[in-house]
Amino acid sequence: MAGSLNFRLVACDWTTPLAEVDTYDHATVIARHNDVSTWELVLPADTPAALVLLASAMPRLLIEEQASGVVWRSGPVMRFERSSSEEGELLTLNGVDDLVWLRRRLVHPQPGTAAPPYSTSAYDTRTGSASQVLAGYVDRNAGPSAVQARQVPGLQVPTPAPFGPAVTLSGRYQNLLEFLQPAAQAAGLGIRVRDLVFEVFQPAGAAVFSVDLGTLAAWTSVAEAPDANYVYVAGGGEGTARLIREYQDVTSVQGWGRTEAFQDRRDTTATADLDQAGAEALAEGVRSPSVDMEALDTAGQQFLRDWNVGDTATVFIAGRAITDVIAEAEVTIEPNTPVVVRPVIGGQALTLSQWRAISSQAKRLRQLERV
Repeated sequence: MAGSLNFRLVACDWTTPLAEVDTYDHATVIARHNDVSTWELVLPADTPAALVLLASAMPRLLIEEQASGVVWRSGPVMRFERSSSEEGELLTLNGVDDLVWLRRRLVHPQPGTAAPPYSTSAYDTRTGSASQVLAGYVDRNAGPSAVQARQVPGLQVPTPAPFGPAVTLSGRYQNLLEFLQPAAQAAGLGIRVRDLVFEVFQPAGAAVFSVDLGTLAAWTSVAEAPDANYVYVAGGGEGTARLIREYQDVTSVQGWGRTEAFQDRRDTTATADLDQAGAEALAEGVRSPSVDMEALDTAGQQFLRDWNVGDTATVFIAGRAITDVIAEAEVTIEPNTPVVVRPVIGGQALTLSQWRAISSQAKRLRQLERV
């Protein structure tokens, strides 16, 4: 994407900016909607910024939109790699954004209790506007309202204005981020952590990508068979007494054939809970068409000004229109070179590590779930 967009990279310790990264080879960010973003930075190992990052106990990187000074992504370094050649020594840093702190916490059934026994409440249940319920779980399990040992240092969780639908959620030892993701998706909301401030937001952009409009360059479109498009959800009870409900994605079944899956919800017999589990299982199993493309800035449509990851967009390719959420964008930043943005619209394939994790978990739970 060629345009006027510029980013400023800043090396930090945990909370303090220490040096601007003004000499580097390149930085690449995979910005994701409602999931942990990743980044890579390659720079000479003898620059002031590199020395600061190597010396800091908890190094982090801030990426600011230069014109506004607004932090776009921020997060800790997860990996250092040093290499040497005739041209000198290079430092390659790999990191994640601050949403990772939600992935490092569980939803505690008694988040206000510092030590066992946790015998008062089986679930932490919260009801209210989606924005405030989501923020409440973060605050109680990672933010200032969490018990001291579970607080992420410096994490702020301002109470958002009430928006989104009314929801009721019940948590018990789920991964905090994975617990919030389907609720945010169902409510049409976004969640992010920028410079250690948790935010709930309403995606509002509506970009259009088209060769004719000058907003689209190269593209690749992918359609995938579903992992599951017909789901049996089993509620409470045992054996033949278990409550079974069935759900399907009719369009996917007609287009790809029926692929069945089983979802265990032995903890409830409430129809609403089972319906939600069925909808979530179908959403995970049915993959919408995806388009990976190179976006172009124009006077009328620019990245970050008019659209961002999480917004709904329409892309016109091969004589058809595809409208879906911008799930992620690969952003490449190089000195004295226009920023290149490659957004991905629609569903995405699981990574190999995700497949392995799901397969391993399924093997452990398969027999238990069917009892």
